[in-house]
Amino acid sequence: MSDKQFTVRVTDAPFCAKGDGITNDRASIQAAIDYAAANGGGTVILDAGKVYLSGNLFLKSHVELHFEDGATLLQSSDPEDYVKPVDTGYALFRPQYGHNLYSHIKWSHLWYYNYPLLFAEEGTHDFKISGHGIVKMMPDDEPEKILKVCPIAFYRVHHFEISDITITNYHSYAMMPFTSDHGVIRNVTVEKWSHGNGDGICLMNCQHIRITGCKMHTGDDSVYIFSSYKDPRGGGWWSSDEPQASLDIEVDHCDLKSNHCKAFGMILWGIDCPDQSKVEVRNVYVHDNHFQTVGNWNYNPYTTKIGYPPVTNVRFENNVIDAIEPNFFETQITDMNYFHSTSFFKNGDFADGLCFWSYRPSSDAITVGKTVFGEDEKNYACIETVADKQNALYQGLYVRKEAPCCFWAKVKTDGGKWQMFVRDLETQELVCTKEFCNTEWEDLQMDFTVSVSANYHIGIEHIGGEQGSACITNATLLGNNEAAFGYVRVGTDPQRNWKPLYFYDPDLWKEE
Repeated sequence: MSDKQFTVRVTDAPFCAKGDGITNDRASIQAAIDYAAANGGGTVILDAGKVYLSGNLFLKSHVELHFEDGATLLQSSDPEDYVKPVDTGYALFRPQYGHNLYSHIKWSHLWYYNYPLLFAEEGTHDFKISGHGIVKMMPDDEPEKILKVCPIAFYRVHHFEISDITITNYHSYAMMPFTSDHGVIRNVTVEKWSHGNGDGICLMNCQHIRITGCKMHTGDDSVYIFSSYKDPRGGGWWSSDEPQASLDIEVDHCDLKSNHCKAFGMILWGIDCPDQSKVEVRNVYVHDNHFQTVGNWNYNPYTTKIGYPPVTNVRFENNVIDAIEPNFFETQITDMNYFHSTSFFKNGDFADGLCFWSYRPSSDAITVGKTVFGEDEKNYACIETVADKQNALYQGLYVRKEAPCCFWAKVKTDGGKWQMFVRDLETQELVCTKEFCNTEWEDLQMDFTVSVSANYHIGIEHIGGEQGSACITNATLLGNNEAAFGYVRVGTDPQRNWKPLYFYDPDLWKEE
């Protein structure tokens, strides 16, 4: 936001919005937003108690759109009231009626094509939507004549905030922040889903996002993290052809209910991306919420490739969860708390870089978790550290008590002091260590058992001394998996004899 605190009211001259719920106020509100942006930024106010009928609006950098108490932005039902951005300003854009755009593309909903009611396009930054007002979508008396547009959506924006408003009578997804970063969605209410798929917040390929204090009762998924690559529904106001990883997402103090799907979860559809680090889900902190349901969606209708992108470092604390779908337990997440992590190393040969791996850097570390490809036909990770710091590279894995386990890996150092380790994820107490300082590649194994079935950090770490480096590849955890939660060993991969093969039995988790 601008330091000038520039303020305009949309009802003042020269904008002269009526706010009578009948007159199309789109041009007046947009002119006020553009005027504030041209003056370095500021606040555009929708007056208390008024109803502003409008087509779609474009938010601008350094501008706050503020709803005074009871102010309502009402979606216009006239397709002539909608525009799209052009070089000279705005041009008419007629949204389409119906539910799906293409018969040959599954779930190609019209709101993926029609411009959102409140939209921030690529490059917009430092803006807000605030106030105790209402975004109300058009009446649904004639469902076949609904213009289905998303109430609020962004694409490739930075530093935004949505706070305190209510979205109601919606017939699409309520909010779609796509490939955006550094945002806060605070104390937002989503209610009265009308027609179509009524998702709440779809976070596609987003980073550094907090969703806090929100209350939602949605028709479909309420809040979900969505990793996507080359989604065929894109190409209008958005695209997932150049994704970014979903990083550092916090969901807290929310009350989320879904009419028939997930209140919170992940949709993991980026498996086709050549660089899996760009569709990874990493560092998710979910705490102090009430969720009606939790679940994940691992089936991607737009590919024949089996699998889903990497997920690591997911923290659940102090949540009330009424029900959990079995698909949540099918998702192999590393370094998770409260629920079981996967019970075996993922990407142990670093073919996908650092995907699935976590690392603990010191604040002045030179490099942590650097990956090197192709040396001696091996991919490996290299950690460089400074003196007297305990840098580490590890995965969080579930280990069943008293199961004889073996942590095996190829490692080498530059001669410094390092160790293989097993550490309790919750208490951070060391269970087992094995020091190494070899300067050539060696196969090392560390046998151990644990007294409590739990999630453990397993990897290598620096144990002090001079500045140095260590490398690791071909990491695997043997023995644990035959008895581990939900998995049964059925053999060994014929192409990689160090890698066991498993199948998943969804009924085994119920025995816990």
